[in-house]
Amino acid sequence: MLRLDVLAERPTTTAPFPHLTAEGLLGEAEKAQLARDFPDESKTGFFPVGELSYGPAFQRLLDDLNAPEFSRIVGEKLDRDLVDRPKMIVVRKWSATKDGRPHTDGQDKVATALVYLNDDWSGDGGALRFLEGPDLDGPGTAPIPARYGGFAAFARAEDSWHGHKPFAGERRVVQVFWLKDEDAAARKTKRHKRTHFFKALFG
Repeated sequence: MLRLDVLAERPTTTAPFPHLTAEGLLGEAEKAQLARDFPDESKTGFFPVGELSYGPAFQRLLDDLNAPEFSRIVGEKLDRDLVDRPKMIVVRKWSATKDGRPHTDGQDKVATALVYLNDDWSGDGGALRFLEGPDLDGPGTAPIPARYGGFAAFARAEDSWHGHKPFAGERRVVQVFWLKDEDAAARKTKRHKRTHFFKALFG
């Protein structure tokens, strides 16, 4: 399902830090199936795939994202060894206006990739930018539309600032991140469980 040939042909961009973008990573023939089988989560935020229910087309996408070849290609593009790293996949269906504030990610992460599954995307709200610093309006890349088949990946660093302008509403995205080691994966899993416990408790 995932067009790894498209990804393999894409060049790495070095400014403002190493990152990779692509369009058309998913075929149009699978669009309706993925829309139907996407996890039907009603809350905002990212949720680990193990906590969600979804259909067979979405499982096929997860299988491709879990394949070593995907990690190999992304790792080569970002100059990181990702194939043997622990990996987590999380899913977002809904965004809140507080989401997307500029940040650099925690030190447990080695690299992150995002695959977008929205019908279309217009405007800067919810469109990711890679930045030179914590200013959303400062220097950096053009906004990356969160439209179907869009892709972005970057290597985590002290200067890997990224974020997007506020957006509230449906914003379908699958996020893959590779972690330093199994201890880092355990910490990340624990944080996700704690966050979702409080969301369930307080809404």
